[in-house]
Amino acid sequence: MKLIFCKECHDIFRLINEKRFCKCGKSWGNYTDDINAEIGGLAVPIGFENSSFVKAFKNRPKEGLGSRFDAFVIPEKCPTIKEILS
Repeated sequence: MKLIFCKECHDIFRLINEKRFCKCGKSWGNYTDDINAEIGGLAVPIGFENSSFVKAFKNRPKEGLGSRFDAFVIPEKCPTIKEILS
């Protein structure tokens, strides 16, 4: 799953097949198909490993510390992200 982090307002939101904007409107992004995405403005793409998240979700504890999963900042050069300069 791909998320967008806005460097201005620090909003984080998930990408969908329609263009979405952060709270301040300075970052945006959308999926162009099931894997590829376009982003723009002050957007920084973040990803997390779906299988790791599903495992953590299934093992969600009743209390205490939550279950961890693998998340990462997507590199500047990524074949599935097209950055649109604005």
